[in-house]
Amino acid sequence: MPNSLRIAVSILGLGMLLSACADGGSDSSSPAAPAADAAPVDIQALLAAADPEKGKVLFLQCRACHSLEAGGANKVGPNLHGIFGRKAGLTPGFSYSDVVAQSDIIWSAETLNSWLERPGEFLPGNRMVFVGIRKPEDRASLIAYLKQETGAAPAQPE
Repeated sequence: MPNSLRIAVSILGLGMLLSACADGGSDSSSPAAPAADAAPVDIQALLAAADPEKGKVLFLQCRACHSLEAGGANKVGPNLHGIFGRKAGLTPGFSYSDVVAQSDIIWSAETLNSWLERPGEFLPGNRMVFVGIRKPEDRASLIAYLKQETGAAPAQPE
């Protein structure tokens, strides 16, 4: 009986984790519009007004699968330190799906914005079990936080 209780608690915990990922930190009162119908997002303009502290809160749903610190462990997902400017599928010690490993994606604010909106639509066949973050402002805040925490070079003035 104790083993079946542990299994039930584990399944409940996994369900809670997945529901947190599915929510994406967004208002779920209306259905998400298909990405193709959405207006293009100027992520650079949104980043200029982004709130990294809000991004830190949004990252709470990501930390079960990802770490950010240099030399941090790979979890269910890869460690994200140094992600900006890196080709997808190259985190040392992480086993990527073939579709990610063979992609030509270079991680930038723009590519992360598209990935975070709907990973399954951005790169069909990837193994990330996350439905995405609907609100562009939330994605921008998360990206601003990731830039701050993963060793990304600060933006250069033009």
